[in-house]
Amino acid sequence: MRNKKKTPIQRQSLGIICILIVLAALAGVKLFSSPPSATQGKTASADTLSWAILEKKEDSVYRSRRISSRPPATWGERKKSVKTENFHSLYTTHEPTPTRKALVVDLNTADTTTLMLLHGIGPAFARRIVRYRDRLGGFTSADQLLEVYGFTPQLLGHIAPHLRIGDTSLVRMAVNSVGLKQFIRHPYVDYYFARDLVNLRANGVTFDSPDDLRAIPSCSDTMLRRLLPYLDFSPAANPLSPGHDTLQ
Repeated sequence: MRNKKKTPIQRQSLGIICILIVLAALAGVKLFSSPPSATQGKTASADTLSWAILEKKEDSVYRSRRISSRPPATWGERKKSVKTENFHSLYTTHEPTPTRKALVVDLNTADTTTLMLLHGIGPAFARRIVRYRDRLGGFTSADQLLEVYGFTPQLLGHIAPHLRIGDTSLVRMAVNSVGLKQFIRHPYVDYYFARDLVNLRANGVTFDSPDDLRAIPSCSDTMLRRLLPYLDFSPAANPLSPGHDTLQ
């Protein structure tokens, strides 16, 4: 079977189609290989200008904060460095808070108001301590607080770190001249010992040392050891005279 020959009209249509295909291919190549349009150039130049303005503003801000000597970095890193410097300046520009001094109370000079600064010492205890100190003639040790009515070892252990015996000038009693009533008023003096001492003294006996007191039958070693810091053996001493040193 023979193929039919194409007519001139068919051959002309086929040529036109081929030409259109070639033109379309050339147009596509030209489109993709052409330089950016004027609109694209304007957009790129505008973005570049905005970025430059922002960079200039940013540099002026950080230069005012005195960090312009640092090498350029991204915006996030620069902001982080500024926050770090401000954080450290909070602790380097302020002086350290002074520490509070611990409370220290002198038992021989403190009044009731000062004694009440001690934790656990109220008005009643403060008055008892002052009255007992007056009867003693002064404290030689903080342990003597246990002789105050109601004072416990627990309370003494609690306030002991805040106590001191700064003034050691005690009020002493003249053994050779003090009266009986005044002598027995001292917490460490036994009535029978005071009576025997006054009777011996009335008979012309003079006491010159602690050994002379030990010769009295009613004198115990315990009482004498506690009482010695408050005794004055001077013959010419007044009944109550402040002493400047203590006998141990």
